[in-house]
Amino acid sequence: MNRLLFLLALTPLSAQAAPDPCASSPPLAEPWTSWPQSGATTAGASASNAPRLILGKPLTATLRPTPQVQFAIPPGKATPKSHAGLFTLSVKDQARIGIALSDAAWIDAATGTTALISVDHGHGPDCSGIRKIVWFDLPPGLHTIQIASAAKPTIRIMAADARANQPQPR
Repeated sequence: MNRLLFLLALTPLSAQAAPDPCASSPPLAEPWTSWPQSGATTAGASASNAPRLILGKPLTATLRPTPQVQFAIPPGKATPKSHAGLFTLSVKDQARIGIALSDAAWIDAATGTTALISVDHGHGPDCSGIRKIVWFDLPPGLHTIQIASAAKPTIRIMAADARANQPQPR
């Protein structure tokens, strides 16, 4: 017993349990409030078998080895021995849509075989589990969301409208 107390006394404070800075973090703000919800899918190998993203509904997706994916457009970044996958997203009205990921990966958006340019990107809120968010101004219609160069075979993904639950002008 005395030996254990002696060893604990010698342990630097930095090695002892520090309080978790995320333990009392506030709930996420719009449009990311539903990020903690759950759902699961397998990413598509082509646009024709890609699962549909629904605005505000996060999914944990199993990705595919990159050589198995038939991209709608060449990915903006290609990393050897990585994982990738395709999703579709339907937008009724033109909107600024954020695609959030839990881990590092490349995000592209396309309409048919036309690449859409991102308008902004950044990190998610602290302690949220959102690693990155890429924003696109999407016209109405069906779009392909491509994930490429992911190191891990699974990733959390969510699409959100920047105007989600925001007061609308009268």
